Amino acid sequence: MSHFNKQWVPAPAAEHVVVQEIRKRVVDRLRNAGPVISAEHQAIVRSEVDSWVARRAQAGHVLPPVELETQLAAAVLAEMSGVGRLEPLLERPDVENIHIHGHDRVFLELSTGEIERHPYPVADSDADLIERLSAMFAQLGQTAREFSRANPIGNLHLPMGGPLGSRLAAVIEVSGRPNVAIRRYRLTDTTLEDLVREGTVDGLLVEVLRGAINAGCNIVVSGGPAAGKTTLLRTLCQEISPAEHLLTVEDERELGLELFAQHPMVTAWEARLPNAEGAGSITMDELLKQALRHSPHRVIVGEVRGGEVTSMLRALGNGAYGGMCTLHATSAHAVLDRIASLGTLADPPMPIEAAYRWTAAAVDLVVHARKRDTRQGRERFISEIVEIGQVGENGRPDTTTLFSPRPADGRAVPSYPPSPALLARLREHGVDPRIWSEFPDGTWQPGVLR
Repeated sequence: MSHFNKQWVPAPAAEHVVVQEIRKRVVDRLRNAGPVISAEHQAIVRSEVDSWVARRAQAGHVLPPVELETQLAAAVLAEMSGVGRLEPLLERPDVENIHIHGHDRVFLELSTGEIERHPYPVADSDADLIERLSAMFAQLGQTAREFSRANPIGNLHLPMGGPLGSRLAAVIEVSGRPNVAIRRYRLTDTTLEDLVREGTVDGLLVEVLRGAINAGCNIVVSGGPAAGKTTLLRTLCQEISPAEHLLTVEDERELGLELFAQHPMVTAWEARLPNAEGAGSITMDELLKQALRHSPHRVIVGEVRGGEVTSMLRALGNGAYGGMCTLHATSAHAVLDRIASLGTLADPPMPIEAAYRWTAAAVDLVVHARKRDTRQGRERFISEIVEIGQVGENGRPDTTTLFSPRPADGRAVPSYPPSPALLARLREHGVDPRIWSEFPDGTWQPGVLR
């Protein structure tokens, strides 16, 4: 039996009672058996389902179909995993986001951009949903954390939902009903060729991005919410040589490079929130300051949201080779001011002029990703690539727009060639300078755009 039946849906009230009855028996057996591995766990659940069927037969009831037995086993496993009736939603490959506005108002945001109303509640009541959330925060995170009226806002990484898990954000008390948003990490082991098929990049962008990675350019991947920044960053990392030691620093672990055979030497660090007593926190800033002591070939930083941007710039600008990070920004050119504003949140604050100087020294390229919903579905694509140069007379870094948005649809097409120094680096790694003279409309293939 597979660990979870992805077709299982929440049971009616009577069946839910059966699930709880079987769950209690399983818990009692596990308590008496001591530690068990996952396969033994599943076997005990299957055994208790079989016992329940046998008791029904002895009582003269009609035997349930085999499909129901499988559903019951999956339901019990889901209850015991901590996520309960959310489990089948987390395992649906077409679901990108789950939005919960109370226990019985559940909406699924699909990868196409469509919104689907889920017909079943995910808990018995709002109070039951809050109780389940509290248990998840206590059991499933790096450290046990309190989620309650006293601490009504929480974020949690779930181990369910795919190879990289999923991210849960929950809020209570400030609205009439509990609000939960869960983001699934759908695309994991992707390549640049996969992104061509998805319509995210064209062949020219592949050539330039691959050349930039191999040339050791420091790259900021920018974009708005859900624009595909993390997927793009993870894909760019797939171009890095397996012989290199990568060190990743993230607020919430999303990249998952350590899970792939492509990169046998990955040091993956994740910031840690304080426990219920308020102790034990480890910040991204602290991890970034420690990073270079571990002699990585490249430092890869997940999303930069605050004052840790100064440590990120220090890590990339201190002679580092080919580092990368993601950043929320409305455009590639907006990244400069975004970094400067985040620098003011550091302790001590970084002056804006210093932030510009550090950015010029640390960043070579900004690659901007964009999301767009159309009648044909949701599209994600690269819209800009900008080279960051030295600080100019106005006190800001000079910029060169290598690829700019195509007026018709916003997709990136060649604009201006790189500076001579950067072009020389790119040419050493297979980038043809004719990209900027012979392909004004790029090489986007309409047949693959979705």
